[in-house]
Amino acid sequence: MALIAALWLSPLAEVENGPGLDLLYALRGVRPASPDVVIVALDTASAQALGLADRPERWPRSLHARLITGLVAHGAAVIGFDILFAEAREPCEDLALRDALRAAGNVVLAETIHRETIRDADGRTLATADRRILPLPLFADAAMATAPFVLPKTPQGILEFWTVVPTAADRPALPTVLAARMLERRQAATGTALSPPFGAPPAPLLTPPRRILNLHGPLGTIPTIPYAQALELLADPAAGAAAFAGKAVLVGYSEPNQSRQIDAHPTPYSGADGVDVSGVELCATAVANLLQQASLRRPPAAATLALVSLHAAMLALPWAWLRARTALAITLGLALGWVWIAHLAFAAFLWLPLVVPVLVSPLVAIVLGMVAQRRRDRRHQALLEQAAELGLPRRAMERLAAVLGDVRSGRTVFAVCLCTDIVGYTPLSEALSPEAARDALNRYFARFVPIVERHGGYVADMVGDAALALWVADDEPQSAVDQACRAALALDQAMNAAGAAAAEGALPTRLGLHCGPVFFGEVGADGRREIRAVGDIVNTTSRIQGANKYLHTRVLASAEVGARLDAGLTRRLGRFLLVGKAHTLELMQVSHETVPRAAAERFALGLAAFEQADFAAAGAHFAAAREAGDTGPAAFYAEHCRQLAADAPGACWRGAAILPGK
Repeated sequence: MALIAALWLSPLAEVENGPGLDLLYALRGVRPASPDVVIVALDTASAQALGLADRPERWPRSLHARLITGLVAHGAAVIGFDILFAEAREPCEDLALRDALRAAGNVVLAETIHRETIRDADGRTLATADRRILPLPLFADAAMATAPFVLPKTPQGILEFWTVVPTAADRPALPTVLAARMLERRQAATGTALSPPFGAPPAPLLTPPRRILNLHGPLGTIPTIPYAQALELLADPAAGAAAFAGKAVLVGYSEPNQSRQIDAHPTPYSGADGVDVSGVELCATAVANLLQQASLRRPPAAATLALVSLHAAMLALPWAWLRARTALAITLGLALGWVWIAHLAFAAFLWLPLVVPVLVSPLVAIVLGMVAQRRRDRRHQALLEQAAELGLPRRAMERLAAVLGDVRSGRTVFAVCLCTDIVGYTPLSEALSPEAARDALNRYFARFVPIVERHGGYVADMVGDAALALWVADDEPQSAVDQACRAALALDQAMNAAGAAAAEGALPTRLGLHCGPVFFGEVGADGRREIRAVGDIVNTTSRIQGANKYLHTRVLASAEVGARLDAGLTRRLGRFLLVGKAHTLELMQVSHETVPRAAAERFALGLAAFEQADFAAAGAHFAAAREAGDTGPAAFYAEHCRQLAADAPGACWRGAAILPGK
């Protein structure tokens, strides 16, 4: 997405003014011409028909006077001449044109802007100056108005027009003046405004000062009547009124013969034969755009950038989740969908970018997506090879790689450890053949492992009947603790609950939970490497699991784990000094089952007395708790208090029970 945004802000976006706009016009097709505008063309065919010079600027001005008189007589609303009458000709011809202009009262004559370059003695450009070239005062004073008509040029041709011309002191442009006259006539006809004299163009026609042309089609799409034919129509009252009444009539050079074109400009509708659109037809198009409020508009630059970037993100998204063939189909579908949206928007005069979203963005998404998928495939293959080498399931390897990154190097992470051990496995294995013992273990782990993995864990080690499962979570320790606890309780239910012994693979199991920083990665020497969890947390978890044997419990957890669990699932059992550990550790029982209330209350009283070294009182409370139904930890403490009462610990007392073994 960032790459596409950068490309959009680069000169690449200029292609939208060329191929992009061309394609939008091609998709839309020729637009019906405005019924309010008609062109009278000075062309070669008319010159031949009238027996005049091929160059229209040499035609007698009395002919233009005749045309003006006829147009006014047949109801033309306004007449615009895209011809510059800047030089005097035969006096009688000039006077005839002046009289016709004065009598008509609705003719607007064109001005032009000539840019002059100021150079030094060495020919270097020092500055440029724009100079207005006006019609002769003889004509300017007789006409309703004069107005400049210049078109902004771009490397892609003519795409825009001025409503006011900045190089002419912001004077209203010729299309603006003609459109304003048409609107004024309409308002006068409906009684909503006064009829002429003609006033200043209304503000909506003047802003914005530069608008995008909404072209109708190639040369001749706007009704164009050759000059000679126009004179013939004016000779027939009915035909003249049908052709010109109530319309804006523009008179100017319009030649379909490419070799004879005088005033023509390249546009998206320039023909393959080199025929461009005439200046007078572009002026007529601008008038129609203003009358119909149909000039093209673009979204704001920030909105366009956001749209292009969002579309690029949508194109890239399938490559992150789907296979290449499916992602390619979705990418192409989204690109075609943008074409459809842009086409509908263009029909409503909104110009959306096309080349970048339809060609550049999909190409970038496909290339980068295929590169990314190739890298993922290679990484996936490397993971498979690592998994095979280390003896790990593929899914476990992928899960570990997602958390650890480089599995081989490993790193220190926060993890929840679950250590388990089968109760009475030694006598069981003694009673079985080696093959039968193996089969029993296989059935056990076939039941054990899916429960761990279903709860998001990973069985990191299996040695004999003991197993170590891990939940690695740097960012969400609470989630890891919750999942590990649910897994432990599910294993307790599957292995230890009443009736579980009859289930396939179920064997009574002790479980211990602890959490903290562990190093997780590849451990071993050349030729013998495994993915292992290493650290004090792992060793301590094993000791916690072993404490079940003495406390007659099934699931024990350290306070670090228990503090993150629902209080209804845990019971504090006190502090213990585990075998081989220098520091005491507080343990909690984890179970869905609850001890009787009376037993729990007496156990809590006994634990408080025990921690204060009042072993006689503690022993009495623990004995009462045992009688009330707590046959596990209370029984251990009752016996431990009896031993401590006989052999007082003295000043070294730390308020912790000492377990006799692992």
